[in-house]
Amino acid sequence: VAKKILRHYPTLSVLRRHPAPNRSMFDGLIQKAKTRGVSIRIDDSKKLADSLDDAGKALKDDPYLDQLLRILSTRCMSPAQSSAAE
Repeated sequence: VAKKILRHYPTLSVLRRHPAPNRSMFDGLIQKAKTRGVSIRIDDSKKLADSLDDAGKALKDDPYLDQLLRILSTRCMSPAQSSAAE
């Protein structure tokens, strides 16, 4: 999709890059999740997303806690970096 947008709108295209999760920002969340038997992996964005999906399955009886983990993990993330495509 990004390549098609860049090809058709080269002067208007903006690229977004999500930096790898910062461990120090996630330490508290990881420790609290462990107390509920949930493992949060932050090696990269994919592993973070997968571990949150796994947590949702493990916490199927507590959807509020699943939602809370997702909200708190979003707050721990670094903002996406945008740049003009050239």
